Amino acid sequence: MFEQYKNDDLACYAGYIKDDSELLECTSGGIATALARQMIQDGGYVAGVAYSDDFYRAEYLITRDESDLNKFKGSKYFQFDKKTIYKDVKTLLDCNEKVLFFGLPCIVAALRSFLGQDYDNLIACELICHGPTSQKVHSEYIKYLEHKYNDKIADFSVRHKRDAWMPTYLYAKFQNGQIFEKEFYSTEYGYAFSVMAQPGCYHCHFKGNNRTGDLMIGDFWGATKSDVFWNEKGVSAILAHTVKGKEFLQSTESIQLFETTFERIVANNRMVIQSRTPSPEKSKFEQLFAQKGLFYAVQHSKSLKRRFKDFLKVLLPESIRSPLKKWYHKIKR
Repeated sequence: MFEQYKNDDLACYAGYIKDDSELLECTSGGIATALARQMIQDGGYVAGVAYSDDFYRAEYLITRDESDLNKFKGSKYFQFDKKTIYKDVKTLLDCNEKVLFFGLPCIVAALRSFLGQDYDNLIACELICHGPTSQKVHSEYIKYLEHKYNDKIADFSVRHKRDAWMPTYLYAKFQNGQIFEKEFYSTEYGYAFSVMAQPGCYHCHFKGNNRTGDLMIGDFWGATKSDVFWNEKGVSAILAHTVKGKEFLQSTESIQLFETTFERIVANNRMVIQSRTPSPEKSKFEQLFAQKGLFYAVQHSKSLKRRFKDFLKVLLPESIRSPLKKWYHKIKR
């Protein structure tokens, strides 16, 4: 079924960072953090996306300071500011500095186009992409939380782990020590992310064989306790697209890697090969969001099916919902 997409992948892995405490701080298996630390220890630079100081925006940062790596942790689910990152990366590469660049597939492709040539000292790592939502969704939710708690946010994540990989939580810690924590897809932010992406994400040109990175990483959805690579704190899927990418991955000593297949990865993470499918609620939500903002749009665009699912979430604990969800998707496949 997936034969047409696998010609250019040299190797496929499941994996995670060996340090359990750091693994809990990372989105999935912590591979991005491990790669970034390895590049800095090798004397190179890392380019990735970090929240602004007030958490209302996100922007590219390029650094060789290991203390900055915490800023890269956690997914940013909305449009971010690229600033002068392409030019900054080129300047470093032309000075023979090594650079590890993290980005969505379209961003990595844009960097390649800007550079106009391949550089031996560049490792480009694509992130398996579901499609970012509007920056306005994020900023409205931050504003809502700060108003609700009457304080400024000191830390924020849409992929927070309590003591395990799933379910994922939206987490906000305030300067006065108060904490907000709720399952991500039960929040207005999570709903908006599930129904509204950027227009190009519904016909993405950088899927399947049109990936341009040396590596691609993301969540290894579908991993189970029966897998030799299972880790309840998080597992990453890694696809090595070039020799350079594979060698750099294998040189990273702080990760545990397990060989797997392209089919196994893609069976549970179709975003490697497929564009996002429009939600039935997309048009109504987008119209109301533009007119009256996030919370009104969420309240008035949810289908009866979605409302019923939300009702079940309230009634059923995660310990029951998670096995039911896995069973449903297994039957569906």
